[in-house]
Amino acid sequence: MLNNYSFEFLSVGIQSSMADALYLPEDIVHLIFLRLPRKPLFRLKCLSKHWNRLISEHFIKLRSRRMMFLPSLPFHAIDNTATSEDMTPSKMIKLSSPSINTGSYKEVTIVGSFNGIVLLVLEYLNTIVIDPNSPYGHHMILYNPLSGEFNTVPRGGSYKSYNYYVYGFGYGTAADDLKIIRLKYLRFGSNYESKSFEVFSLKTWSWSRPSKLTDDSCFCDSYSSGIFANGFLYWNATRNSGSPLYLIVTLNIKTMEFSRIEIPDRYWMHRLGTYKGRLCMICSQNNVEGYELRVMNKPWLCSSELWSTVCSFPSSLLHIDFASDLGTLCILDDGRLLTLKSCNQLIIYDMLKDSYMEVDNLTSFIRVGKLQSVEYIQSSISPSDICSVFI
Repeated sequence: MLNNYSFEFLSVGIQSSMADALYLPEDIVHLIFLRLPRKPLFRLKCLSKHWNRLISEHFIKLRSRRMMFLPSLPFHAIDNTATSEDMTPSKMIKLSSPSINTGSYKEVTIVGSFNGIVLLVLEYLNTIVIDPNSPYGHHMILYNPLSGEFNTVPRGGSYKSYNYYVYGFGYGTAADDLKIIRLKYLRFGSNYESKSFEVFSLKTWSWSRPSKLTDDSCFCDSYSSGIFANGFLYWNATRNSGSPLYLIVTLNIKTMEFSRIEIPDRYWMHRLGTYKGRLCMICSQNNVEGYELRVMNKPWLCSSELWSTVCSFPSSLLHIDFASDLGTLCILDDGRLLTLKSCNQLIIYDMLKDSYMEVDNLTSFIRVGKLQSVEYIQSSISPSDICSVFI
């Protein structure tokens, strides 16, 4: 970690290079910049015209670079700046994680992202020899994919054994009060023997248990992650009994109140996501060819007016393994999909234009977690500063 000594070293180095014509490689300079807090970084801009231009241009580019974090070990991401009109495909990039022994884990769950920081749940490879601070066999980290810096979230909660976890990451009305949501269950088949609802505040760096969890919905997957949009978290779920089968469990992060959105019986819900900042879903209708991208309107509208169809796209996508949600990693906010083609080939499909481009893989993509990715914007923010800096 860089401190005042590091800054003084840099200042002396610059003055020496000016006096003695010494050269510091630019890639080394960039790495140092990424680890500096903003205040000393901006002080460095005053040392020379070249550094002023270098810092400004470099970080403006970082602010605009969109990436997709993949469920893989070691960590990988996809550069999402390319479009379907570009001649060069999106590229897979191996991420820096020098202080994380990714070989100790068997699975990674991507919960969400904010300010360029990704929240991950890492499950240990050997559940017998585990971290004493993490009796669940897994722990959570806040990770900056650009710098490799991370911060471990305290364990919190009780030592009671649970076998089913559901997560969420977002905020209510104030973006500087981020919350991590953890729902814990002891589940046998479709029956929940015990439930626990816990909230971690990044602002106070502490866990709390705001209320009892009374919702009896069946979440679709253990280690699943909610979709955050406009102060709410949303999870795919099914009803234990009765009709309709599919529903969406919602959590108002400000009030910590749960509710439900029912999906009409004629629809099969495949994936939740966001489109232009609003909750959306990919679904299909019984006995109707193709798929629909539907976006949620104002939540207080009646059920018949709650959803609008953005576009429909053909079932010819079956040849790239889009027949079910098992092939889709995430819905991008601009109306594209990250999904899997055969032989572990990743593709980015544009639902609005019915076209796709292949990702230039470093290696054959091998996932070690749920088929869930997350979109983020690169930043130099430290995980410990995630609530104090806004992009």
